[in-house]
Amino acid sequence: MKYSLVTNDPRFESLIAALRSCDVHFENLPDIFQRRIQSLVQYSPRLTAICTAKPEYLVEILDEEILGKLYKINDYKKILKECLARSDDPETALRAFHRREMIRIAWRDLCNLADIQDITEELSDLAQTVISAVYRIEWKRMTEQYGIPISQESGEPAQFCVIGVGKLGGRELNFSSDIDLMFVYDHEGETRGGEGKPLHNSIFFQQLAQGICDVLTRPTPEGFLYRVDTRLRPEGSSGALAVSLMTIEIYYHTYGANWERQALLKARPVAGEGRVGFNFMSVITPFTYRKYVDELEIAEVLRSIDIMRQKSIANIGGVKKQAVNFKNGYGGIRDIEFFVQAVQMLYGGQYPEIKLNGTLVSLLRMHESHLLHTKDFDFLTDAYRFLRKIEHRLQMVSDQQVYELPSDPNARFRLAKSLDFDSYDTLKAKYDDFTKGVRKIYEGVFLRAEWADPSELIIDSETFDDRIGALLESYEFHDSKRAFQFLRALLKSPDTHLQPKTTRLFKAMLPRLLQYLKNSPDPDLALANFESLVSSFKARSALYESFCDQPNLLDLLVSVTSSSQFLTRLVKVDPSLMESLGRDDALENTITVDSLWKHYQIISNAYPTDERRDWLLRVENAAILQCGIRFILGLSDVETIERELSDIADFVLERSMEPARESLVAKFPEFTRDYGEEIAVVGFGKLGGREFNIASDCDICFIYSESRMTKETSSREYFQRWAAKYCVYLEDKSRLGFLYIPDTRLRPFGKSAPLASSKESFLEYYRDRAQFWEKMALTRARVVCGNPAIQAFLDDLKEELLFQTVPSRKDLESILTMREKIEKYKSEETLKAGPGGIVDVEFIAQTLTLYYGPSHTSMRKSATLEIIRAASQEGLIPQEEGTALIESYRFLREVENRLRIVDNVSIDSIPKDPEELEKLTRRYALRLDTDKLTPEGFLETIANHTHTVREIYTRFFDDLLSGSGE
Repeated sequence: MKYSLVTNDPRFESLIAALRSCDVHFENLPDIFQRRIQSLVQYSPRLTAICTAKPEYLVEILDEEILGKLYKINDYKKILKECLARSDDPETALRAFHRREMIRIAWRDLCNLADIQDITEELSDLAQTVISAVYRIEWKRMTEQYGIPISQESGEPAQFCVIGVGKLGGRELNFSSDIDLMFVYDHEGETRGGEGKPLHNSIFFQQLAQGICDVLTRPTPEGFLYRVDTRLRPEGSSGALAVSLMTIEIYYHTYGANWERQALLKARPVAGEGRVGFNFMSVITPFTYRKYVDELEIAEVLRSIDIMRQKSIANIGGVKKQAVNFKNGYGGIRDIEFFVQAVQMLYGGQYPEIKLNGTLVSLLRMHESHLLHTKDFDFLTDAYRFLRKIEHRLQMVSDQQVYELPSDPNARFRLAKSLDFDSYDTLKAKYDDFTKGVRKIYEGVFLRAEWADPSELIIDSETFDDRIGALLESYEFHDSKRAFQFLRALLKSPDTHLQPKTTRLFKAMLPRLLQYLKNSPDPDLALANFESLVSSFKARSALYESFCDQPNLLDLLVSVTSSSQFLTRLVKVDPSLMESLGRDDALENTITVDSLWKHYQIISNAYPTDERRDWLLRVENAAILQCGIRFILGLSDVETIERELSDIADFVLERSMEPARESLVAKFPEFTRDYGEEIAVVGFGKLGGREFNIASDCDICFIYSESRMTKETSSREYFQRWAAKYCVYLEDKSRLGFLYIPDTRLRPFGKSAPLASSKESFLEYYRDRAQFWEKMALTRARVVCGNPAIQAFLDDLKEELLFQTVPSRKDLESILTMREKIEKYKSEETLKAGPGGIVDVEFIAQTLTLYYGPSHTSMRKSATLEIIRAASQEGLIPQEEGTALIESYRFLREVENRLRIVDNVSIDSIPKDPEELEKLTRRYALRLDTDKLTPEGFLETIANHTHTVREIYTRFFDDLLSGSGE
């Protein structure tokens, strides 16, 4: 540094005279200290004035070892302890210690004896030492007067902690910084043992916090210690000054905004009890740092930070002021700090090493973690150091918060000289290079087009126009005008008093909602269903709060509304299902009969006045919603959803038996008591094979044990009535929907026959009258619920009719004829009845059971895939063909279910309309982790599977026919 002689400066003469009064003669000092004293006078009039008034401050640090040493927190504690030991007035001693150490640090900075990071850390550690001392002084005063605050829970002393935020928390204080503080305590209760009246802990800690602030900010002849800002506490200026840990947790995890997450990045305990500080950090860490972030989270965080940044820039004034404001102007200190804080908020959960308070240290860790390119790291680090040096030099002139480059020529010259520049112009050129470069990096991160917020245009526009149309089309809405109408409807609150809150929440969730809709299989359907669902909720603002707090719930709901109007209706008719969706484990557990029974008991207790059928409907709807969503999202496969839907059907069908019996008690009390449980519900088809899928027919028939005749009635009359009431119970509608539509046409003699059959009549029909296709259907029959003896009867019947001899050639040809008829009359049903469709695989499986069941008991199964696996293991079909059949059957059933789940309608045709095909493709592709599936590729995959199945089907029956006799 080049030093200019200031011996003709009156301030210099006054300082030399003051030192002489302490028996320190300038001319006798080493040259190095003479130059340092001249630097002090030349560059900091304020510090010169303080040293002139109190020369002992300067005398105490005229020591190379003291001035050259980097003090840490323990050094300050030791020095302060010695100061307090020599004084009877701790507060005065504390202020003197603070003033002297501030001069020492400033002098070190002016003389370039320390790096800017060391200087800011020394200033911060000094502040922490002072705050801790003030805390102890005030704690002693308060406890002597009111006693120790005691926890009402444990009876142990309640504890208190001071939290540093902002530059103090980041150990980045400058010479004129405010210190941002929060005050927290752990337990409620009351004080004990003081001279005065006991206080509630909350009042005690409020007064303690206020006392600390008063001591720190109180002006004295020695000046004040620090300006204190407590507005970063929960609820800001309107909130309590000292807050309990419980309140902290509830507030941040319920109401905390992104700007508060940002503020807490630099939070750290600076005084008080370590346990409270540790617990405070444990509470805020999950709020501040997210474990996982997606593109929407990134966009939301960057937008919220940039909004704050734009406000700070706007508060500066015009363009000229923005160009010279090194803190808040474009490319200033704030741009670097906000950049670092954005990276911490987004990636601190995944990279714990970047969760550091200070900007420079955080930049280094980001670089080491490969989150920041070397070139940007070097540039931002150099820029930050340069701008902070300017800040320090200017603030040391008069000990004021200065954030603009000076306009006065003398001040400019002094600043340039203090930073070793030959001229101000040279300094300004360097300044411009840094700020332009910083701003370029900032804008490259924060102002990317994909992070733009679409909410303003939609919320502020009451009428549709081309700009809105273009925006919504970019989110892949086909009918953008209709989409805009739905969004405006979502914006409107049913309660006008809550409109401001609803608008605020809707604006917060809208960017995420639009992105989820765009990524969904059918954005138009999703939005229409979403609006319909939301409109059924009266407490709209509360619902939007849930979406803002749980983005995964919003994502989940869009997945439902885009893939299934059927599932959407379930939630709409029973809004309580929304609560179950919000549970963390909502999609983890599969549906079992045991889980259904437990849920039924919960529902019956929660809705004691409802009818039992509504209890069943609530349980059924919740279970179908859960397994349906798991299937939509690819969290379960087709076999799992078939098993789950079969378990749901079994549970509902069983729980529906008793109401049917109870309805006959009044008319037939004795028969109901003695013989009412002899009936069984037998499942056929998909239900019998435990392959129930979306919109499956509920194929059932009823078989009872004996043909009895009593004075009240006969079995024929009683069980005919029972079966009729049972079917009505299942299909009658309530506000929650209906249970099932039973299909009883597979009973003996068809739809013209009685609903219920005795064992004798059932046996007689199948022995003497049943066609071969009916015997084929019998392979899948099983008792779903009711009299267990009927299952043994069915097993014996299958053994007699199906497993004594293999099918004849005529039987095999009848199977092929029946398949040809199905294909002819239902050829549009590509997935199910078309060539190579699901029916081909099912006919192969049932024929395997009939043909090999007599000799291989392992083949006596009812589920399609179980039969094919067994046949492959037994070597009855080539293993590669078995594998191909299983793969194709699973694929075709998967696509079938994704078609049917939209409206809970039996659909098996591949859409011909290009838009509908695109939607089906996207619904199927939700389960894939591969590259995007195109409709053309999807059709090709379907064709490949059906071609494979038909080839195996043809070869399978050709082989059987060639090996069979006449």
